[in-house]
Amino acid sequence: MAMTKIRPWLLGMIITVALFSVAYPAHAQRTTLSSSVPEIPETIFAAGDIAKCNGDHSKWEELMQVVGLLPESVGEEKEEKEPALHKLLELVGWIEETDYHANAEKTANLLYGRKGRILALGDLGYPHGSSRSFNKCYDRTWGRLKHRTYPVPGNHEYKTRNALPYFAYWGPRAGETGKGYYSFDLGGWHIIALNSKLEKSQDRDTISIQHAWLQQDLAATDANCILAYWHHPVFSSGRHGGSQRMKNILQTLYASGVSVVLKGHDHDYERFAPQNAEGDLDHARGFRAFVVGTGGAPLHSLETRQKNSEFFQADTLGVLKLELYSDRYNWEFLPVGGTPPLDTGTGSCVLPKKG
Repeated sequence: MAMTKIRPWLLGMIITVALFSVAYPAHAQRTTLSSSVPEIPETIFAAGDIAKCNGDHSKWEELMQVVGLLPESVGEEKEEKEPALHKLLELVGWIEETDYHANAEKTANLLYGRKGRILALGDLGYPHGSSRSFNKCYDRTWGRLKHRTYPVPGNHEYKTRNALPYFAYWGPRAGETGKGYYSFDLGGWHIIALNSKLEKSQDRDTISIQHAWLQQDLAATDANCILAYWHHPVFSSGRHGGSQRMKNILQTLYASGVSVVLKGHDHDYERFAPQNAEGDLDHARGFRAFVVGTGGAPLHSLETRQKNSEFFQADTLGVLKLELYSDRYNWEFLPVGGTPPLDTGTGSCVLPKKG
């Protein structure tokens, strides 16, 4: 049988390919290529305490409530650490100098054209969370971003019985009517929305329906990182101060490895160092807490600086931006007016505890 003659140029190509394959195996090429592709983070923005309708209620009626001559709205219990003098000063501020619509429009403008989910941290419709507050005031500002907003209720939503206008405005996006808690996944993160108005007991042996749901939700997730958000902060240096109503739930979140906790209620922006549910520093497994009550309501000054508070400002409205990676997160506080971010940083995820 005659031998097939290989042309010199073809033989040279075969030898070159063989040598390249030995030096650079196929799996090595794939590994190098995939590892060079940067991870694209998921982006969320957050703020609470946003919009109010002028004329939505009687100023005289509210003044009567402040001085105690008229009862609070049906279904509304008094908030913690809310002296009548503070309420009166706040009311005077609303009358004389606060333009809620303009303020809410300014913070909403920070979000137009920026891609990402939006977490609305409660007190979205002042003063009574009425249908008019949502349909005439919130809807004209932040409502234009409704399709990508995930809300939680605040205490002002409950100044109208059972926060029914809030649930009617948001529909399924706010969770089940009357409950207002839900969760969803975003990239490698599990995001949990909670209703702090449902939590009233400080007895650790008492588990609410929401708390039981949370335990089941945490047990079911396989996400690498966890973020939770609600309205009333457990720790705050602002006028309202910390509220104990979410302390039991915070214990459960900490034990499960929550990385980031977001709240509103106090009209300021504050960031805490990683800490545990008792407020002690914990750089190994602590969560980073933010208060972002800067969506449009009049800002309140510093009251009593809490331990582990690393940054506090009540000079400008704005929103918190978070970039969520599979094992870490970056944050920026974006102020109105186009100035550079006031507060920036990065943190690592706490690995969720299982078992």
